Amino acid sequence: MSIVERHGNFYAVVPVDGRPRWIACGKNKKKAQVLHDEYIVKSRRGELVIPKPITFADFAELWMRDYAALTLKPVTLYGYGITLRRYLVPAFGHTRMSALRHEHVQAYVAGLVREGRLSAKSIRAQMTPLRRMFEVAIRWGYATANPADKLALPRMEHKEIAFLTPPQMRLLIESTEPQWRGLIALGCMCGMRKGECLGLCWDSVDFEEHRLDIRRSLWDGKLQEPKTKKSSAKVPMPATVESLLFERMTISPASALNLVFCRPDGSPLRPDWVNRGVLDPALERSGLPRVTFHGLRHSFVAAHIAQGTSIKVIQELARHASIQTTLDRYGHLQPEAKADAARALEEAMWGRG
Repeated sequence: MSIVERHGNFYAVVPVDGRPRWIACGKNKKKAQVLHDEYIVKSRRGELVIPKPITFADFAELWMRDYAALTLKPVTLYGYGITLRRYLVPAFGHTRMSALRHEHVQAYVAGLVREGRLSAKSIRAQMTPLRRMFEVAIRWGYATANPADKLALPRMEHKEIAFLTPPQMRLLIESTEPQWRGLIALGCMCGMRKGECLGLCWDSVDFEEHRLDIRRSLWDGKLQEPKTKKSSAKVPMPATVESLLFERMTISPASALNLVFCRPDGSPLRPDWVNRGVLDPALERSGLPRVTFHGLRHSFVAAHIAQGTSIKVIQELARHASIQTTLDRYGHLQPEAKADAARALEEAMWGRG
């Protein structure tokens, strides 16, 4: 058998079950020769597996329908669908799964970086569904290698999230319309994510134990499990939050989902409206710097760090998956802790501060 070139691409022609089979090997003749020799050896041993032919676009549709839709959370499935339709299928749609190689994906990533239209975070995010797709493709016999593994990806620059001080958080809550003060307080004083606040139901508010049972999140108008298993937890409910939620209970409309915060007809609030209709007007009235709703959660963690709460307790309160996540995201807010540690070590060694 041999190496054959067609339209700039090289193919290894090898015997499989007594018939010649053409296997795409890319545009590099030397690499194609190496693969050809490897295929010949495997063919003689009866170990050669020829991937089933399918284009990237067709497999993406198959994967989304028969695998992703059954295993992924709706918000993740939605995001992967957008990434595939907007970026990956236009780039690789007509390429066979078995012909897509590491160098093709690396060239695609490099091209996006040169264009400069997308952030490093967005480019890296595209590789996640691509990598997961090929993991399944290998198991299903449509590919033999994962071209999204071990890529050189653009470095993500650390971007500070704006946050408020405790006095500013109090001013923000006081500047919010009364019916929504509890919503803002949940972000500032309990560190809850926006979806968790909008998905909070009255059966999760325990006034007797002074706790909130965070076990649901609202997405696309439906309740689902929170971001991670660690996100589900019972957290302390400060007296101020308890008072605001009790006030909310007296005016809360009936809701089919039993939501604490909802529209007058009981239907779920839109996440974008919370910014436009609640948070932004309150920030403007109070004259505070602009922050996002996630910035309220950031403010919650920063306030605990400032008052000396242990990093392990902060991890539990913020419900991060690991203490390393807390350190990576918020360790830079502890410069005094480093100086204190240095002074303590010197005191221990030399008996002086």
